[in-house]
Amino acid sequence: MLNLISPLNARLVHASDQIFLDMLYRDSRADLLAIPLAPAAVQQMIAMQQMSQAMGIRETYPNAQHWILLWDGEALGRLVIDINDIDIRLIDIAVISAWRGKGIATQVIRALQDYAIQLDRPISLAVQCNNADALHVYRRAGFSVRSSDTLFDQMAWHPASVDMPLG
Repeated sequence: MLNLISPLNARLVHASDQIFLDMLYRDSRADLLAIPLAPAAVQQMIAMQQMSQAMGIRETYPNAQHWILLWDGEALGRLVIDINDIDIRLIDIAVISAWRGKGIATQVIRALQDYAIQLDRPISLAVQCNNADALHVYRRAGFSVRSSDTLFDQMAWHPASVDMPLG
């Protein structure tokens, strides 16, 4: 499905990946780590948020595909997508902080766009309005904001927006 450039690879999530996924979620929630509470309370809050996110994904996207992103066999992130008859929904992409800024998410998004071209489907996503880094990555990849509220920008990318080579 995703044609990634080696040594970046992806595989479906296994039950044995839960420890990594827990670490990845904690790593991606610097906002919660900064709350002035006892460490145990912060960890409990993070665990509850992670459970809430997982339940929301299961309920909203019961057929979602959960992928682990690997660099030379080492887990460094995750990708969650839902492919339906209308579009490809990019539900979540997360990369551990040590690997951020190295083009991992950009490469995954480009591979997902190549797949969307094959299926002739747009890609849609929601991103927090205050997530400047993610917004920059998505805009650079050709996504545009379709609607906004106080928390999220709904963004989309369409295969028709790609200049296809002539003949």
